[in-house]
Amino acid sequence: MIRTSFSTVACPKWTLERVARTAAELGFDGVELRTFGYDSRTFVCDPLMTGAKKVASTFGDLGVDLCGLATSISLDQPVRPHVVGRTFLFDQERVTRQATRIVDYASMVGATTVRVFGFEVPDGEKRLTAKRLIAGRLSAIADHARHRGVTIVLENGGSFRTAEDLREIIDMVDSPLLAACYNNAVGHAAGDDYGKAIRTLGRRLKVARLKDVSENGCVPLGTGDSEAQAFVEALVSYGHFDGWLNYEWDAAWDESLAPAETVLPEAIRTIYGWLGATGSKKAGAPQAAGAV
Repeated sequence: MIRTSFSTVACPKWTLERVARTAAELGFDGVELRTFGYDSRTFVCDPLMTGAKKVASTFGDLGVDLCGLATSISLDQPVRPHVVGRTFLFDQERVTRQATRIVDYASMVGATTVRVFGFEVPDGEKRLTAKRLIAGRLSAIADHARHRGVTIVLENGGSFRTAEDLREIIDMVDSPLLAACYNNAVGHAAGDDYGKAIRTLGRRLKVARLKDVSENGCVPLGTGDSEAQAFVEALVSYGHFDGWLNYEWDAAWDESLAPAETVLPEAIRTIYGWLGATGSKKAGAPQAAGAV
């Protein structure tokens, strides 16, 4: 069954309690928590500012699952000759350690995925060299996730925007603890056909990121150029996707966008309509929104 969630990119100023309550009231199955790492104060609802037990109970008490922790970690930093007086390995693999710390936290709060990026091929570097570097770091992070109940998901973006790009890197690692997070808007802009993209990723696809955009940026579902409905219908038609359909509203990056409390109720109604009666684990339409 496809499970529904939303990203806290939609509501950076909300408390975790409000996020959990809203998800429960609107009928979302879960929530993806955006994090900027330890010591960050960018989002009020960044989970790493709160003890793991409290985060787990905040969502668990309301029956809301944690889709995962979404990071901005990218694994594309090229290996360069080290500067005298600095530890080479420490400098180059700092990003890997950042990711493994978040994996540990995700395990403690019950989040099932941690999102990372490959991102850019550095100037002057061969694409295959960049992919091997990214794959090596992903392998180390995935190995750390073993026995922790967490899957690492690689999202498309930067130099690796298509489903085929994701598949190539994931297959280089060849770990059951590494999967794909496919952003439909990024893939569509890169020329992907949704049906083919989903088949290309197959069982590797664990998180389907849903958003709609136009030339002016993020817009309500069904009103943009990303063919968001076709993406959802392709997931349903594929028949084997049982991961998260994660809605993203870019209010954190664009203050001109409508607030989450007005967007999320309509978004979940639209999503359930597109999924149909059997598309999600929760039967029927979501309840009317309460005070959020």
